[in-house]
Formats: sequence, C-alpha cells, structure tokens
Amino acid sequence: MTTTKEFRNPSVHAIGGALSGMTACVMLQPLDLIKTRLQQQRQDHLAFLREAKKKGLLIAPQNSTIYSTVRDIVSSNGFGGLWRGTIPTIIRNVPGSALYFLALSEIRQLLEKRRPSWQKYVYPKQSSTKNQTQWENLVSGATARGAVGYIMMPITVVKVRYESNFYNYRNISDAFGSIIKNDGFRGLFAGYGATFIRDAPFAGIYLFFYEQSKAWSKTFAKKKNIEIPNMAINLGSGVVAGVAATCTTQPFDMLKTRMQLKPALYKHLVQAARKVFKEEGLVGFFDGISVRLIRKPLNSAISWAIYEEVIRWNDAKLIQDNPI
Repeated sequence: MTTTKEFRNPSVHAIGGALSGMTACVMLQPLDLIKTRLQQQRQDHLAFLREAKKKGLLIAPQNSTIYSTVRDIVSSNGFGGLWRGTIPTIIRNVPGSALYFLALSEIRQLLEKRRPSWQKYVYPKQSSTKNQTQWENLVSGATARGAVGYIMMPITVVKVRYESNFYNYRNISDAFGSIIKNDGFRGLFAGYGATFIRDAPFAGIYLFFYEQSKAWSKTFAKKKNIEIPNMAINLGSGVVAGVAATCTTQPFDMLKTRMQLKPALYKHLVQAARKVFKEEGLVGFFDGISVRLIRKPLNSAISWAIYEEVIRWNDAKLIQDNPI
C-alpha cells in the first residue's frame, strides 16, 4: 500500500525545521539571554567572594535573580536589549533546525529499513514494533543532534559570547576574528564536548518521551471518547518531553556555557567539572536551570508543533494530489 512517505520530498522536513527554528528562536531569545547572564553573574559573584575572603572582608553581595537580570538589561540597553544575540541565534537555529529535522527523518527511515537485520540482536526474545521504535527514537535523535551540533558549533560559540557582556563585538565578523586571534581555530569549538554530551542525550531523551507522550495522549482520548486537537497534543507532549530532557542534561549545559565564556579558566570538560564541584558543590551544576526549565520545554514544544503541522499539511496535500 502506498503511503505519503513515498511521495514526501525530503526538503519538506528541512522547510518545516527552518520555520520552527525561526519562530522559536525569535520568541524565546530573551530567555536564552537571561540564562547566559545568570550563569555569567554567578561566576562574577563567586570570584568576588573569593577575593573578599582573601582580604578578610565580610561583604556578601546579593545573588542575581531573573527579575534583577531583566531589570539590568532593560536599564542598560532598553527593552530591545532582551533580544541581544538574536542574529547569531537565527543564523544558528534556522539552518540548524532544518538540518536536524532533515537528518532525523533520514536516520529514522534508515533504521526502519534496516530493522530486520539488527532486531534479533537488540530484542532477541521479542521484537515488537513498539520497542524497536522507542530504541530508534533514542538513537536517531542523539545521532542527528550530535552531528548537526558539530557543524553549527562555531556560530554557537559566537552566540553565547554575544549574549554575555564580557565581550563587546561590533558584528559577527568581528566576533569570529577576535575568537580566532585570541583562542585559535579551536576556540570556535570551545565546549563542544559538553555540548555533545548535553545535546545528543537531550535529543534522544526528548524524542523518546515526545513520541511516548503523544501515544499516551491519543490512547487516553480514544478511551474517553474525546477529541484532542493535534496541535494541543504536540505542544503538551513537547513540554513533558522538554522538562524530562532538560533536567537530565542541565549540568552539561552549565559546563558548556562556562567553557565558552571563559576558556582560559574552564579548559576542558573534566577540569571544568572538577572546578565547579570544588568551588560550588553539586548545586553549581544546576546553575541557570530555572530559566532553562522555562525556555527549553517551550522551545522544543513550539519547534515540534510547527514542524509536525508543516508535515501534516504537506501530507494532506499529497493525499489530495495523489489519491491512494
């Protein structure tokens, strides 16, 4: 039996990903900026405390909050300052999302086609399609995100530094030139280890919970004989999956940001982790999680909801043009 997958052009996945990436990054850039500033300010706070301790001072500056961070940004740069770093974010997210959804689709199809050749090794006693699909979601999500993350890493470094107020780059070209001059070509890939360990599991965990949540929602609606709009299911599933994946990968997000902002102090993943644990304890690994718990689930939910709507619209058009 012919399906819409056989007619669907792979570029549809890229277009859906680009649209979803553009929408999400413009809507949620202020949260990304606030998260970077909060993590940066915590570094400043700790440095101040260490210096005060050496001098025998008892001054204890107040910790920054989301409110105080927003107030400082607006007072210094105006309301539009909340969108600082949007251009690098768009340059990274739009092609990055397009490549991710395209790669994800291709990898999932490849795994599905090769299912008979490896299923006996993965599931020697049972080879249900449900279990196979769950495994495929984890692997395809992690693989696609890890590969695309490496390709987009240089612009990611520029984006993080734009959001910080450690650097005052005039434009993107100036940022690239400054990084290469001061840190060498390797500086454009600062924090990739932490980024990979954060993004690859995040994508795999996210996709696993996203598809599971969608299946649970549809089963629940069927049992209760109620109709839930596809967009509502996609958004709700995206939030649930985003929270689960965000909490799991938060320590690596924090390490990635530190390594990209101050590569001289946080030289590589293991050394950075030891430094954070020694100076801040376990709680330091969850610095910035409050903002990330708001932004990440929303970002993923918006991205996947828009992407799935584009695919659904395209499939409906294909059925109309190619009656089965």
